[in-house]
Amino acid sequence: MEPFPQDWELIGLFESEPVLADAGIPWAYNHLTFQTQRGLNHVRCEIEPGYERLLIVWRQNDIEILKLDLRWVGGIEVQMRDGEDALIAHFRDENLLDLVLQLKPNVCLHWGTESHLP
Repeated sequence: MEPFPQDWELIGLFESEPVLADAGIPWAYNHLTFQTQRGLNHVRCEIEPGYERLLIVWRQNDIEILKLDLRWVGGIEVQMRDGEDALIAHFRDENLLDLVLQLKPNVCLHWGTESHLP
């Protein structure tokens, strides 16, 4: 994945250290599992940069609200500004808009496709 955030950016966004599949392997080549709690919302985010995979599971009061298992994620970024913290995923398919997983000030997800598909 390119771009790929610095370790400290992901820790700041999720306010937690990830569980790593392979200790000692750099994050950009590992399987990272982040979990964060925002009020009643629990978000688990698994990132596998080498496989261009992103899994997002959003639960509210132990009820699954959303589960996205995404492939062909070409890059991810962390955006933290003006009290809004988000993970932004870019896709290799140019018809897919960026996915924005906002964690602050509230949990919200934005995604879509281009209006002019081939």
